[in-house]
Amino acid sequence: MSKTICQVVDSSGNLPREFIKQYNIIEVPFYFTFDNTNYYCENVNYKITEFYKHMVEYPDEVPKTSAPNILDWLTVFEEQYAGGAKKYIVTTISPKLSSSFQTAISAKKIFEERNKDVEIKVISSDTCACGQAALEIGIAKMIDSGIDYVDIVEIIHKMVSNISTLFVVNSLTYMKAGGRIGGAAAFLGKLINIKPLCEFIDGMVHPIKAIRGRKNSLKTMIDVAVSRIIDINKMIIIIQHAECQEDADYICNYLKEKVNYSGHVFNSGLGIIVGAHSGPGTIGIGFVE
Repeated sequence: MSKTICQVVDSSGNLPREFIKQYNIIEVPFYFTFDNTNYYCENVNYKITEFYKHMVEYPDEVPKTSAPNILDWLTVFEEQYAGGAKKYIVTTISPKLSSSFQTAISAKKIFEERNKDVEIKVISSDTCACGQAALEIGIAKMIDSGIDYVDIVEIIHKMVSNISTLFVVNSLTYMKAGGRIGGAAAFLGKLINIKPLCEFIDGMVHPIKAIRGRKNSLKTMIDVAVSRIIDINKMIIIIQHAECQEDADYICNYLKEKVNYSGHVFNSGLGIIVGAHSGPGTIGIGFVE
């Protein structure tokens, strides 16, 4: 990877750990708390698996999240600048879901004022989780292939408008707790085993279809994904899950069989910024050309 282009992401995309290491991506973590007293950094001092385990064992302790602050971003910019970085590409969760984008912009202005020889592009993914991850994987591959900085930025803006982020939850309890749905809807959904298929559009959650049964919801999600893909060989695809690897394997195999695809599908855990509001068992697929 070029030493002069630095890729920085917030942890909402929760890229596969091995991919981050391979492509030398810098991740700025979100914070979260269960008790409003002890705050933890995602992927730094609290593992994703421990996070979901805590949600299961203490269902009344609804986690709260907060975005990286200006100092967090500035620290990363300064560390990379000391290593020779002059051009930065920064991607964040949608500003409609978090203040991460705004704090990154504020840090960019401060840093560029201090260092006249740097250029920082802060780009909102307009989504989160697996859709954001798909975008960031594409960016890493473009940087690695040596594409010019200006061209990469132009391509990113085109990619953002074509990201799909689909997901299903295993329980409506957490969406109710986070204010995403009402108590009556959550109660009714539990009675009739409803598993809503949702997506992120313009940074907001939109329901697509209410489906009865877990397996049906997983298959429907992939059916919708396939209906949107023109040429799967040109796509970056990632599946993210909240401690349900078996289901992730199932939809990956179902996808490959349905379109006769033998290429790579990325896989990672669902990060806390979405998992805090959707809960264990949530699973999604993100893809972009």
